[in-house]
Amino acid sequence: MYARGVRTAVAFLVIALVGCKTDKTQQPTTGSGSAGSSTGSNAVGSGSDVGSGGVGKGDAIKLPKSDGTPPKKTTTAIVQADVDRMAKLDWEGFQKTDRTSGKAFEVRLTTSRPRLAVTVTVAPCFDCVPMDLEKWKAKGDAMKGLLAEELRNLPDTVFELGKTELNGAPVIFTYQLGYQSGKDDNGPVGAYSNAYALFYNDNVNQIRVVAEYKDDWVAREDMLRIAPREDLEKLARAFLDAYTHAWTP
Repeated sequence: MYARGVRTAVAFLVIALVGCKTDKTQQPTTGSGSAGSSTGSNAVGSGSDVGSGGVGKGDAIKLPKSDGTPPKKTTTAIVQADVDRMAKLDWEGFQKTDRTSGKAFEVRLTTSRPRLAVTVTVAPCFDCVPMDLEKWKAKGDAMKGLLAEELRNLPDTVFELGKTELNGAPVIFTYQLGYQSGKDDNGPVGAYSNAYALFYNDNVNQIRVVAEYKDDWVAREDMLRIAPREDLEKLARAFLDAYTHAWTP
């Protein structure tokens, strides 16, 4: 994400993400954020609205409900009927943009304010890497494909590759946080990224879910308060769960 000439602050709504069943690897968290002179919070809860002291509650955004079971196993590569079925899914509080191309299904789901985006990509496997962390680590810099080149080598850039579980299924994750700011004759310039991604495959089909901050450029610490890592993780987990229960009948 790039920003140029940003001079005004944005007031952010208080938002609670609810309706997502948690498991032992997913702990409820609370975060808050502000931009300039505006005040707000963005928090992910487990079934309740939450916010910071003195700030009123906003509209709740409901995440897909989980039945607590692992992703469905597919036996054949996804076909048009599978793409059509997934394309029909709509989620309250999210604006949907269909980005499907060729054999790969892709949709971007975006909240209003703060603007958070979840991009879901499903495609047939082509030499899919097993859910073994060491094998994913062997991919090296290829795992940093979502991180802009100018952010990769900054001393305070964070990039983490690891393994977690979703309802008993092994899942690979990455988390990246990069921020660069400066000025030119036209005002502030810079680049930033705050994103949590999940990767899963059953050796037949593969899915990637990326949850990221997509709103206006604010200070690094404000971006982290508006979109904490824990919030992005909950978004990614909820939609990976939903789409791996929809990618096969």
